[in-house]
Amino acid sequence: MKCHNGELMKSNVYKTAFALLAILCFSGCSIFKNNDTEEDQVGRNEYKPEENVVDTMVLRKTTFMSQLVSNGKLRSRIKSSLRFPIQGVVAEVNVRNGDIVKAGDIIAVLDKRDAENKLQLAKVAFDKAEISLRDGLIGFGYLDPESDDIPEEIERTAKTKLGYEDAKLNMKAAEIELENCTLRAPISGKIADLDTKQHEYTPTGDFCKVLDNNVFEVEFPILETEINQVRTGQKVQVSTFSEPDKRFSGTITEINPMIDDKGQITVKAEFQNPGKFLDGMNVKIFVENGIPDKLVVPKSAVLIRDNLEVLFLVKDNKAAWTYVNVLMTNSNSCVVVANQERGAELKEGDIVITSGNLNLADGSSVIIK
Repeated sequence: MKCHNGELMKSNVYKTAFALLAILCFSGCSIFKNNDTEEDQVGRNEYKPEENVVDTMVLRKTTFMSQLVSNGKLRSRIKSSLRFPIQGVVAEVNVRNGDIVKAGDIIAVLDKRDAENKLQLAKVAFDKAEISLRDGLIGFGYLDPESDDIPEEIERTAKTKLGYEDAKLNMKAAEIELENCTLRAPISGKIADLDTKQHEYTPTGDFCKVLDNNVFEVEFPILETEINQVRTGQKVQVSTFSEPDKRFSGTITEINPMIDDKGQITVKAEFQNPGKFLDGMNVKIFVENGIPDKLVVPKSAVLIRDNLEVLFLVKDNKAAWTYVNVLMTNSNSCVVVANQERGAELKEGDIVITSGNLNLADGSSVIIK
């Protein structure tokens, strides 16, 4: 009897454990099934078809501005290099680099003591010669040395023999030497390349420069094959390397009628200073010529695919891959024609995609801004 009851109890325990295991397995399967369903639902909610938003333009024939680009250096059209005609110690320096001066302003002064002494001695010698001349003419019977009646030949002979002409020339030389102790600006402009200080000896080279910053010129080379694209009086533009997006207008003034050993021709142009030009500044020069009746698109419209030039047209709200040939370019646009070898067609009125085209494929749906 005991044995029968024990087996019965053991049997009930197994049944209970089996039932619990079955419940757990069923619950686990339900949980996993529900999770998969929720993830799939989230994925479906987050997926959206790709939108290709693009900019476009209507293709028209227009005038294309062909561009010849070269490099050069600005220089002041009018400048003066100053130096003292005589050597000496600098007593005064009245300016600094960058100062604006007017014509005639005193730049610097040398120690004048020696020059002043020489002038005084020369004046004394001249006074003596003048007295000797008077005495000599009186000796010749001319009581009034200032008289117009004295024959020219006699007066010239007396002045030479009595040292009058020598004394006069020496006094004039002394006056010039004293004047040369003062360095003046010959033109109005800005001071540049000034290095000498007060109490220093005058340099053997230039003391400084004066630059007229109102008008600048630039000298730039072009190729022999580009000579037909430039002419005297033609408008050009220049941009500095510090502000490449800003351009300033000028005019071609000279074309050197010689070709150098590099096959280049030198051209000069003049520009009014907008206020930021500096002598020696590196610039880029643009010479433009208008070519009419061309299909012109921005550079951003043309892409390279399969090593060929293509652009995308819009047809029925889809991108249409179109092979083209680029004939000419400038800094921001290009002239295109259909690549007939590839069976492409291009005409006025076509809608050209100009941006948002990097990831497009033929037939991609597009949305025009």
